[in-house]
Amino acid sequence: MPKILLVEDTARLAASIGRGLTEEGFTVEVVVNGGAALPRAAPRDLDALVLDLGLPDLDGIEVLAALRAAGHQMPILVLTARDAVESRVQALEAGADDYLVKPFAFAELLARLKALLRRASAPRWAPLSCGNLRLEPDSSAAHIAERTVPLSPRERSLLELFLRRQGETVTRPEIHRDAFGYDFDPGTNVVDVHVAHLRRKLMGSTAHLETVRGRGFRLQAGATTND
Repeated sequence: MPKILLVEDTARLAASIGRGLTEEGFTVEVVVNGGAALPRAAPRDLDALVLDLGLPDLDGIEVLAALRAAGHQMPILVLTARDAVESRVQALEAGADDYLVKPFAFAELLARLKALLRRASAPRWAPLSCGNLRLEPDSSAAHIAERTVPLSPRERSLLELFLRRQGETVTRPEIHRDAFGYDFDPGTNVVDVHVAHLRRKLMGSTAHLETVRGRGFRLQAGATTND
């Protein structure tokens, strides 16, 4: 049974989510603040984390950044009442794999969490490369020549898909399905946010990630990418 840590300080919401996930076969632990979440994650026995951004002590973004800085690779689904695009982008860039804006339907939270877990458990194969860009199996970083570039779990999934399909146009629905594990359209700009962030991390490589207008994205070897 997947073990989930729920970090939520609103007792009624925490109880509702915890009860629903337990009924779906998950093992759920609940903590009410970031100060408790960080040491609980330390043993690295969690399969995923559901994290509220509006915590009473540490801001959820701080907790998220601290977990990723410590090398935690479990999927993290962010819950937020902050519906501004900037807040969602900030969470994704700090290492969130997905987000839900409150209020939300439990069925959607469940679907997104299952999608993240499916993707996290997918097999990794041989090293992949394009130009001077290389991605090793079971690594949380890419390599550009001799430089190591850390990746969030979702960035890694996205880069792996582009490398496996290099030279081909990969559509947004294919990214939703094959990189993010969705069998539905989440109705957000999450693909564009992650592609933009990944593109910045590939600066200096000879792998060029281009936008194919009206269709999707394509990775191919070319000149060194500096912008």
